[in-house]
Amino acid sequence: LKLAKAELAPDGFSRIVLISNDRYPGPMIRANKGDQIVIHVKNNLSDFTTIHWHGIFQKGTTFYDGVAGLTQCLIPTGTTFTYNFTGGEQYGTYWWHSNFGSQYVDGLAGPLMHVIVYTSLCMCNCVYARNCIVKSFKHFNSIHDPKDPYLNDYDEEFVMTLSDWHHVYSEKLPVPNSGLISGRGSCDCYKAPQGSKCVPDNPLAVYVVEKGKRYRFRIINIGAEAPFTFSIDQHPLRIIEVEGENVKPVTLNKINIAVGQRYSVIVNADKEVNNFWIRATIVKQCIHVSPETINVNSSLNYMVTGTLRYNGAPDAYPTTQEWEEKVLNCRDVDHNLLKLNPPRPPPANPTDNFTLRITFSIVDDGVGHALVNDSPFKPDLEDPTVNKFMYDETPSMLKQNQNAFIYDTQNGVVEISLINENMATHPFHFHGHNFFIMGQGPGKTPDPTQFNLVDPAVRDTVTVAGNSWTVIRYFIDNPGIWAFYDHIEWHIEMGLVGQLIERPSELKSNPIPPKVKGICP
Repeated sequence: LKLAKAELAPDGFSRIVLISNDRYPGPMIRANKGDQIVIHVKNNLSDFTTIHWHGIFQKGTTFYDGVAGLTQCLIPTGTTFTYNFTGGEQYGTYWWHSNFGSQYVDGLAGPLMHVIVYTSLCMCNCVYARNCIVKSFKHFNSIHDPKDPYLNDYDEEFVMTLSDWHHVYSEKLPVPNSGLISGRGSCDCYKAPQGSKCVPDNPLAVYVVEKGKRYRFRIINIGAEAPFTFSIDQHPLRIIEVEGENVKPVTLNKINIAVGQRYSVIVNADKEVNNFWIRATIVKQCIHVSPETINVNSSLNYMVTGTLRYNGAPDAYPTTQEWEEKVLNCRDVDHNLLKLNPPRPPPANPTDNFTLRITFSIVDDGVGHALVNDSPFKPDLEDPTVNKFMYDETPSMLKQNQNAFIYDTQNGVVEISLINENMATHPFHFHGHNFFIMGQGPGKTPDPTQFNLVDPAVRDTVTVAGNSWTVIRYFIDNPGIWAFYDHIEWHIEMGLVGQLIERPSELKSNPIPPKVKGICP
């Protein structure tokens, strides 16, 4: 991955974008189940960076998780750093992104496919092209994993990213100016600042399909804040995978996708040859603003669109109508619908219990912060947590602002109660594990009578509603330093981060490679 800067116009408005291998979104990284993945990151950004592999458990390689201040030091500009890890038994849809500052919001992100079968995939990635037209590729059935229950349910596949987009560097933390589908969108150039470069009617992403074929769409929200309501006119979405977990098929016309979440859906191209709108609507009620918010008067068009074009249809915008059904805003797809395939029971009898209270407040420095148990997280960028535990420190030596939750029970079970004491929704993402969502409900006190003890949903990113609780569980089976945080980028910068320190007694038996430790001051 060659990281650099370039002037691009994903939505028609020209700005400096952080790119990788000369493109935005970044290149798609593909691997087969069980592959060793070796990625050389060449940093030409004139800034520090790290890269995180979103959803990959990093079993035995917590120091390659890419979290600045937790699992590694920063990669200096002008140097190359190598990540070397395996996905083990994982398969499914993932992505990679910078985990330093808010760099990924400015472009440093791309899809990561850990496929269960050798598959050729295609995503729309045409920021230099006037016409962004995508055609899919077939998978090769001669090399596959017979455990994939849906291998014969689709003919070809696409990868699609959804993101909010900004016309200034994200360090200014504004309301977005537009939304993109696979790096393509359109903004209102008439409201662009005087003197800026903006091309009106910027071309949208176009996905070309053949009538009669079935397509797997791997959809990833790589945005900073906005959840999307996704749909394709007249084409139901058959969900088969959620964040690396195969699920029993469930068909919906619209699905909500929060930041960091991924879904695989099968779409049947069974309509008459025509153009159909692909809709990724930014849910306005879920954008957290106040009159003081930067760019609060943004000319954002919340109706982000692309085109599903049947081969043979004219080169024209669709005229199709949106599905009439409504979905509950700022919520995940109903977790009661997402059943594992094959099923596996949730962990019982937690051995380690933690409560994380989510609040916002002004602290001693006079600045507003996001707090976990009354403490905003502050990363130690020169001496990350993994270094401390590998060499000389004990859990009691960590400062309060490290928001550390430590457990060392062999073959145990962790239960975390997230208590959201503010009105905003938060998509919480966990590194190192997928978790069972035991229950959710209103108020500040979890109700165990509402827990699903039989077949709860499993994923790595869950939306926690305002003034509510969410309880998750997972098995203690992956020693490491694992970040747990709200994936709304502004809230991360404000301190809404915890770190789960798993089996510290075992960490010293898996020493940090010298080249990883060597980039530290």
